[in-house]
Amino acid sequence: MNFEGIFQSLAWLGLVDDPILTWLGDTFASWRAHPDVAVSSSIAALAVVIALASISQTHRIRRRLETVKNEFFTALRPRFVLRDVHSKNCQLGEPIEVTYTICNTGSSTAQVVESVLSVDIQQWSSPRRVPIPAGRNDIGVLTLNAGEAATFTYKVPERTWNKNLVKDSEVIALIFCGRIDYVDASGVVRETSFCRAFDGTRERFFPLRDPELEYAD
Repeated sequence: MNFEGIFQSLAWLGLVDDPILTWLGDTFASWRAHPDVAVSSSIAALAVVIALASISQTHRIRRRLETVKNEFFTALRPRFVLRDVHSKNCQLGEPIEVTYTICNTGSSTAQVVESVLSVDIQQWSSPRRVPIPAGRNDIGVLTLNAGEAATFTYKVPERTWNKNLVKDSEVIALIFCGRIDYVDASGVVRETSFCRAFDGTRERFFPLRDPELEYAD
């Protein structure tokens, strides 16, 4: 090992006055006088480098395994969505009844633990809010395997159809909204929120396209 050449290169760069370079110069001089010490020091330094590399590699492997685990659970997660939301009938004076289908479009089984549904008459200009279950379960006990679906009818006896609701209005809207909390086999609780407005022409409820109100975790 040409210690003299290394030190001369550092001197050429004007770094010889640096205390660290002075220490390195003394170390090189000692190694020239005792080559066996230089070999031992090199082996020790190599062992430290290998140990640090091993630790770094272990951290990288752990991070990769964590990523793979998260991707695995994400791929096998359940996902509840609402489809085919429509009125059972629109006869004037009859109670409002909303028929809807819950589908598990994910890849694993899940069970509803809390749910809240609401039908309300609101002005189009009013801010929209989805209610929070807070321990309620309007849907009831429901377990869906991957690919399964279940259809329900939500009855609102205190609200009846009238001509202002049946026809499209630029002032008021009939809103069907709610939230479904469901748990998978790993104990992870996810939620599906929805907010639909009634279309009198098609007698169906369509999503309001607000990601804060209409989403599935």
